[in-house]
Amino acid sequence: MAAILIFGLGPADSDPIPTTENPTYFVIPPGQEGMHRELIPKNIHIETCSYDLDVVAPGTTFGFDIVGSGFDESFYKIISIDPDALDVTVKNLRLVTTNQIHGQIEVGTEATTQYIHPKVIIRTLPVFRAPEPFGVVRRGEVLDILLTSIDETGQWGRFRVITNLDDGLFSKFRVEPTNPRLEVSNVKAQYPFYVDGVVMISEGLKHGQYGVVTYLGKRELLRQDPLVDVVKPTVGKTGSIEKVRAVEMAHRPGDLLTLTVTGSAFVPNVASILSAEVNEFAMGPSTFTYVSAGRLEGSLQIPANAPVGIYGISILSRGKVVEKQPNVFAIVPPNWLASVKLAAPLAPGTSGQILITGRDISQDFAKTLQATTDTDGLQISDLHWQNATTIIAGIAVDAKVDPGEYIVHVSVDGKDLKLPRGNIIKIGY
Repeated sequence: MAAILIFGLGPADSDPIPTTENPTYFVIPPGQEGMHRELIPKNIHIETCSYDLDVVAPGTTFGFDIVGSGFDESFYKIISIDPDALDVTVKNLRLVTTNQIHGQIEVGTEATTQYIHPKVIIRTLPVFRAPEPFGVVRRGEVLDILLTSIDETGQWGRFRVITNLDDGLFSKFRVEPTNPRLEVSNVKAQYPFYVDGVVMISEGLKHGQYGVVTYLGKRELLRQDPLVDVVKPTVGKTGSIEKVRAVEMAHRPGDLLTLTVTGSAFVPNVASILSAEVNEFAMGPSTFTYVSAGRLEGSLQIPANAPVGIYGISILSRGKVVEKQPNVFAIVPPNWLASVKLAAPLAPGTSGQILITGRDISQDFAKTLQATTDTDGLQISDLHWQNATTIIAGIAVDAKVDPGEYIVHVSVDGKDLKLPRGNIIKIGY
């Protein structure tokens, strides 16, 4: 029996875990190659862009935000935004908070079908490229085709076409597979931008890569080939592994590491023939449990002498490696901090608590920390140790503070610590 493996099922399950409190800041983040980051003032950090709409048609205006820290009037006045696309402009930029600049994107009637990553410009040079794009799609065209899910048997999956249709156009729209033994069915529209359907393996489809083609009448719109990969079983007589991930990525020596193995067409007795090995350091025996046709769970005990670092996992079937994945989990040092978050939602004129989470946090280390914001109207006080995974502090929001996103800086001796799971909090209305 064959199985479908998925290409590009949305964001990866990655959770980068730096294993020191002082990561290397000179490394250029992915997607920022060629940006003149040296022109960004030293006290300014741009982190991401967000959009009110993910997919739009020409003739649409919508809001977007630049999110970062240290934003002020002088920075706001020296930047411009370049959508780098035909008939797409940015207007009404305004400084909302020290962590947020808001504006509007106007997509004109001549805009073409494409993904757009706006750029921040200083002195006519790009300094930052939005990591996530928004999509523009013209009427009767297709922007993208994505596989969105897979059945546990591995015999069928769901796909989505990002397009721009109405009733009249949908009556002429069709999706056809590149091989007649890859069946397309249950095609339904969510107007105006989405068409969803099912692809299924039929008897006789050989192992290989296959895709689909979209048409409007006789005109081909977009060919996505490959979309699926039909492979030979690698686990037992029917099963195939798609992904191995750790339930929790950040661990300490002595922890129990729990793994989730996802794939297709697993059978209950397959758990008895599987084992897991850590690629970089021997960590002893493992056990596996069958959960469903699409999921197995495994576990192993991390030795007390395991060093700090990032580790990969190999899955073996009867002693033979059938899947090898890097960067599955990390062993972090003591006093490792992960994130800042609100204990409960806050609005202007209210007060509450923030939680700083991590691993093996000592009371002495907690006493060395400071938590601050870039905004006078956000006051953090009474920072104190709660337990080995949580530091707690009070936060008061002045009534004059604008709703929006704010960054909480966690530092030791005035030096900010990089928190891999984020330090942005949102003040609501």
